[in-house]
This record gives sequence, structure tokens and C-alpha cells, in this order.
Amino acid sequence: MNTTHITTEKDLTLYNEKKPLATSINIWTISDDDLFIDPLSYYSEQWSNAHFTFLNFEDYCNKLKNQSNYVKPDLVIIDAKSDWVNISNNLKKKISKSLPILLITDDTNTEILRNALKLEIKDVLSIPFDESELDNLIIKCSELKSINRKQAKTSIFINAKGGMGASIIATSISHILALDGELTVLIDPDAQFGSSSGLLSLIPKYILSDALQQVNTLDEIAISGILTKHDSGLRFIPNRSDHLYDSINDINEQAFGDFLAKLKGSHEHIIIDLSRGLEKQTLPAVADADNVFIVIQQNIPAIKEASILIKQLKHLFGFNQEKIKVIVNRYSKNIDINPDEIKKSLHISDIILVPNDYISVSSSTNLGELLATHFEKKPIVKTLKEITSIITNKYTVEENGFKKVFSFFRR
Repeated sequence: MNTTHITTEKDLTLYNEKKPLATSINIWTISDDDLFIDPLSYYSEQWSNAHFTFLNFEDYCNKLKNQSNYVKPDLVIIDAKSDWVNISNNLKKKISKSLPILLITDDTNTEILRNALKLEIKDVLSIPFDESELDNLIIKCSELKSINRKQAKTSIFINAKGGMGASIIATSISHILALDGELTVLIDPDAQFGSSSGLLSLIPKYILSDALQQVNTLDEIAISGILTKHDSGLRFIPNRSDHLYDSINDINEQAFGDFLAKLKGSHEHIIIDLSRGLEKQTLPAVADADNVFIVIQQNIPAIKEASILIKQLKHLFGFNQEKIKVIVNRYSKNIDINPDEIKKSLHISDIILVPNDYISVSSSTNLGELLATHFEKKPIVKTLKEITSIITNKYTVEENGFKKVFSFFRR
């Protein structure tokens, strides 16, 4: 690829679009020379998920001054005719010491190579160079990003029977995680009764069925655009639309699994509201879950259904008891069925008691007043925060050789 040649629009028709990368990457190209920028600009159009940002020196300086307003690059390409030594030093100091930098030069002399080695420049390409050299560098950068990326934890909240309160608990937990700085996405697959939009007081930009229809083409940038963002930083996507009256949005099981896999690469936590219970189309979410929270109340039908659900989860997915947690919602000491009786009936040693708080929960569901911001000091919020600590695994101690959560379960 000779960067001294400006490719014409006619030349572009000869290009073959390149194979999508394993993970989308952001690339900065820094130069004040149009003869350097133009051919790379044409080259960038061949990539569907390598996102190029072209910066002159002034743009680059402004970027570094306002670090909160940009997506950090995964690779930087620098024109050797610029003050590349200082630029490289600043990038490694302000962004990351391990940031891959590619230097493109038309004069590969000893001094340039010595300085590049000293600054740990990823590679130096001398003009003219073969396009495949740049291709390989971009591909390796994407693969490395994919390998190093942590995968999100998936937690599902499922009602033992209808009306137990899984939706408001899932939404509140997602909100608290986001307030704590955890990159979290809430999924509400219920096309008929989904309530996440109302609880968050937001109209979604897109719904889950929209995402699943184009799941094969989604990368991190597209996913970010398809999710609706709450002020807390929480991202969410429901499957209910108040504007479609002639159909109920369906979920394709395979597409849903593929969508979850893509979300895992760009988030820390995925919370899924399965208040409708186990359904074939949402089984990928259950099979892949790190935590399964079964929501019940203090009544015999709910406890019976929870017992059946626990057996199903163990039989269908091979889950051990540690992965399954039982939440007793709207708990009251005045109800005859006590925690010990519930544990005995379900053959479990721990349960989580969410205290009954009708006024706060009613305000949350009816007025869209989120519990964590409007009722922060209430006991119900304290317990919900304890559940988020279970999900993040932040408060554990070693006891007799086993990792044990010590402050969240009523025994």
C-alpha cells in the first residue's frame, strides 16, 4: 500500500471488503498531511468494524485534554513527518503504556528505528508497503483485544410463579450496579408484560427483536447504539413496544444466544428479567447464567413452584446449589411461614429476605421512582445492595477452605 498514491473513487470499486474483525477496534490516525491521510481514509472504508478517526495535530491535542469525551484507541497510526516521538510519549503516558503504535515513514533510517525501539513502537512501515502488512497488524490488534477482554457475568431473576416481584428486583439491582460504576445491561425479553421501560421512565430506542434481526452484523459500536441509556449509566433493552398493536415480538433462540455472547464482550454485568419463568426461547440466558435468583413470597403455592423450579434447573442445566439463590420478596415476620420452614421445604441452607415495603415499591412501580435514588435509606434498598454485592463478589471471606458470603443471608 503506497500512501503517496491518492486512490480515486473508481479505484474503490476494485476493493474487496475485508473480513470482519474478531472484535471491533478504534484506530487513531495522526497527521497534518492530506497526502498521508487520504489513502488511509479510503483504506478504512474496507473495514466494517475497524473505526478510524483522523486527527491533525491540533485535534490530537484537544482529544488528550478532554479524555472523558472520547473512546480510547486500540491502535494509533502516526505520520513520521510529525513530532512522533513526543506524540508517542504522551499517548503512552496518558492512555496506556501498552498502547500499540504504528509509525509510517518514507525514510527508515537508523535514528528512527532506534527511537522506535526505545519507545516500544509496535511496528514501523516504510512507504511504499504492502497493504497486507497493515491488515495483519489490525487483525492482531483485534485478536489481542478479544483475548484480554473480561467476559460479563450473567445474572437472571426468575419468578417461582406469577407476581412474585422479579421485575422490580432485577431492575433495581441493575440500577444499583450502574450507580456503583459497573458497566451493566438489563434485558427484559417479555414482549407482553415487560415493565422495565416504565420502571426506568424511559422510552426505548429499539427493542430486543430489532437487535436479534440484525445480530450477525452487530459490533460494540452498533450494540451501544441499539441499547437505551439511563442517566445512571445503565443500558437496557426491553422486548415490549407500546406502538405495535398487530403482533407480539418473538425471540429466536439461536439469535438470542448470539446476542448475549456479543454483550458479554462489552459489559461487566448482564441482568436478565425472566419474570415469566422458563421459556424455550430464553433458555440460552439460563444455560449461560452465573447466578440464578428465584423470587418467591411467603405462601405455599410459591414455595411449591420454587421447589419444582430448583429441580428443573439442576436437571436441565446441571446447576449446583451454589449457583441458585432464593429471594423471599415482601418478607414479613407477621406471616406464619418463617424462613426456617422455607429452607427446609426447599432443601437449602440460605435464603435472602427482602423486607416488605409497600409504599416505596408502589411509588417505584406507579411513578417510576427508582428505589436506590428515591428511597436510599430504606431497609429494602440495603438488602438490594447486599444482593449486588453477591453478584460482584466483592464481600467474601474464607471459612474452612470455602469461599462464603457472610453478611447477606438470613440463617
